[in-house]
Amino acid sequence: MEKIVTIRDVANAAGVSLATVSRVINSPQSVRDERRKQVEQAIKDLGYMPNQAARALVKRHTETIGVIVNNLHDPFFHDLIRGFETGAQQTSYNVIFCSVMNGDVAVKEKYIQYLNKGMVDGVVLYGSYLSDKELTRYMSYENAVRYLLIENDLPNLECNKLLIDNVGGARLATQYLIDHGHTNIAHICGNLNRRVMIDRFNGFVDCMHSNGLELRDGSVQYTMAEYSTGYNSMNTLLQQKDRPTAVFCSDDAIASYAVRAALNAGLRVPEDISVMGFDNQAILPEKYPGPEITSVEQPLFQIGYDSIRLLVDQLCDRVSFPIKKVYGTRVVEKQSVCFWRP
Repeated sequence: MEKIVTIRDVANAAGVSLATVSRVINSPQSVRDERRKQVEQAIKDLGYMPNQAARALVKRHTETIGVIVNNLHDPFFHDLIRGFETGAQQTSYNVIFCSVMNGDVAVKEKYIQYLNKGMVDGVVLYGSYLSDKELTRYMSYENAVRYLLIENDLPNLECNKLLIDNVGGARLATQYLIDHGHTNIAHICGNLNRRVMIDRFNGFVDCMHSNGLELRDGSVQYTMAEYSTGYNSMNTLLQQKDRPTAVFCSDDAIASYAVRAALNAGLRVPEDISVMGFDNQAILPEKYPGPEITSVEQPLFQIGYDSIRLLVDQLCDRVSFPIKKVYGTRVVEKQSVCFWRP
C-alpha cells in the first residue's frame, strides 16, 4: 500500500519546522527565498498534496466558486459551461456545479445554504424563474459569500448581475420574419415561470404591434416545462383554418419539436412554414432530424467566462461592487426561414 505523505514528512525532508512548511503552503511570501525553495523542492520530491479543507480554514477562503444551474444535463448549457470552465482555468479558482431540476426553489435554497457554510467563496446563480424571488430574503441576509446572478434581476439583492436583452432579441426575431414577407406569425411561448420567456413574449407582441400586425386568435401557444410540448403546440397551430406561415419559438429546443411536428404533418420547412428559434443552441434534443434552425444568438460562452472572471476580480478586490451588464443578441441565419411567397 502506498504511503500517504504528510506535512511532517515534508518538514523532515526539508530540515525545517512544521510551521515553516505551513507558511510556505499558505503564505509563501512570508518565507525567505532560500527556505521556501527547500520546502517547495521537498513537496515536489515527495509528491505531497496539501489538504485543501485545512488550507481553507487557515486562509478563510477556499479558492472555489459554486455554480447553480437548472438542469445541468440540458444541452442548452454546453457553451455556458465551457465559458465557466475556461474562465476558471485562467485563475487560481476551481468551479463546482450544482444542478436543480426544473427550477425547484427548495433544492436551490438547499444548495445555497450548503455553499454558504464555508464551502465556496462565491456563488454564480443561473436562471430566471419567478419563484427565485423567494430566495431573495435569505441571500440578502447571508453574506458569507459573494453572489453573481445570470439571467435574473432580483430587485432586492445587491450583487453582480449579467443579463440578456431578451425583449430586444425577440423583436429581432419577429422583425426578421416580417422582413421575409411573413405577416401571419405565431408564437410558441415557453414556461411562464421563467422571466426570459415572458420577456421574449413581450418582445414578440411589441414588434407585431409596431409593424401594424394583429395577433390572431390562437396565434400564441404555451408550452409546459418540457420542451417536447412544443410538438403539440405546433400541431394546434397547423390545424387552424388560417394557419401561420411562420412561427417564432421561445427557444431552439421548443423550435426543434415544432419543426418535427411540421415535417410529420407532411409540410416542408421552410418552404411551407418557417420556424424561428432563440439561443442558437449548439446541440438539440433527441437527434433532431430537421434543417438547421435560424435563431437569435445570446453570447452564452462569453457570459459564463465573464461571470467567473468578474467574481474572481471581486473576491480579489480588483473591481467595485456591484456590476450590472446587459448583453445584446443577433440573428444567426440558417435553414429554417425563407421568404414567403403566397
